[in-house]
Amino acid sequence: MTRIACVLAPAPPAAPVAVLRDLLEVALAHSPRVEEGAAAHVFLDASGLAGLFGSECALAGRLVDAARARGHDVRVAIAGSRVSALYACRMHDGVTVIEPGDDAAHLAPAPVALLDAAPELSARLDHWGIRTLGELAALPPTGLFERLGADGLRLQRCARGEDLRPLRPWAPPPIFEESMELDDAVDTIGQLVELMTPLAARIADRLVRSGLSADHFEWVCRLADRTRHEGSAVPAVPMNDSAAVALLLRASLEARPPKRAVEGVVVRARPVRVPAVQAQLMEMSRPSPRLVTAALARIAALVGAQQIGVPVMRDSHRPDAVELVAYSGAEPRAAARGVPTASLALCRFRPRVPVRVTLVAGRPVELRSRRLVGRIVNSAGPWRVSGEWWAARPWLSDEWDVELSDHVICRLAHDGSTWWLDGIYD
Repeated sequence: MTRIACVLAPAPPAAPVAVLRDLLEVALAHSPRVEEGAAAHVFLDASGLAGLFGSECALAGRLVDAARARGHDVRVAIAGSRVSALYACRMHDGVTVIEPGDDAAHLAPAPVALLDAAPELSARLDHWGIRTLGELAALPPTGLFERLGADGLRLQRCARGEDLRPLRPWAPPPIFEESMELDDAVDTIGQLVELMTPLAARIADRLVRSGLSADHFEWVCRLADRTRHEGSAVPAVPMNDSAAVALLLRASLEARPPKRAVEGVVVRARPVRVPAVQAQLMEMSRPSPRLVTAALARIAALVGAQQIGVPVMRDSHRPDAVELVAYSGAEPRAAARGVPTASLALCRFRPRVPVRVTLVAGRPVELRSRRLVGRIVNSAGPWRVSGEWWAARPWLSDEWDVELSDHVICRLAHDGSTWWLDGIYD
């Protein structure tokens, strides 16, 4: 008889990765078969644990206490399937134990909104007057398939608490590691790079033979005073080329050189499987990962590794508020993130260009700057943007979009004292 427990952190965690790690450790301490959930929840196989922890209520109480000891208030449910346990956690606080065979009856009063359904399916069910999981479970499967297809049958199985897929046991991520102990300590970067190069080559060879690449590399130096000196490097793309890996490690080592002589070296790689993608006929050719890595290494040597990263939009109303974060993998495309693609792009000047603007009846009619000079034939605005009025350095500006007589469209901004040329529309 299958019995599945779900441990759920109901509040949105501030650090979801750390919370999920704690929940995994709690679950692994009670069951050898644990599955990592998509959000802040985990599943564990609760079958056959009565000899260790007593009743299922006692097991659920131990899980709650173990999570609370790590600073997390969780909900725990034990049922006959993963979906039943998860939905029970979403329905009730504290501990819930569904008796064997009662999954469908227990879930019947729950609202359909509990399901992870697509918006169009939810709207269709609402239009039919289906409000609870019990009403959805009672629909004839043939008619449901004719109207909603396979997705409708999947939702109906979830509403009944049916889940045919077994647990996918969690396993720690694999790590490829090579190490070397030195008879004589080395104290120069050149000697250390020569030692790391064959280690990088062996790791790259293992990656190639396994059909894998690596998206993260770490190195550890054991110093003469018995302390450790560590560093890491993230390639622009996952790679398994030995020369590129050695170049990446060299750049990371030069950015964080050890302060004392080194007696031992360890190099680690986090392997990932990169699916093969066939290039499109009209798609532009991509640069070699080795060349990209070499270019990034040279740039890091000139400006510092901390000056290289990915621009990320900040949570602010301030226009073009971005910050640089460390590169951690390929960024999703805008369409995949649901960001609409713009037909007209604003190419911003950094820094902004000061400009002299002539006003007539409060509207700009002419501008002069080192970048643009011309008569304004059309203008739209102003739009006032402001923010951080509570801080020591608030910001405020009035923005205009203007068209010049030569059909150039640009963005002007006035901060109360100075006019600026903010950018040109492309």
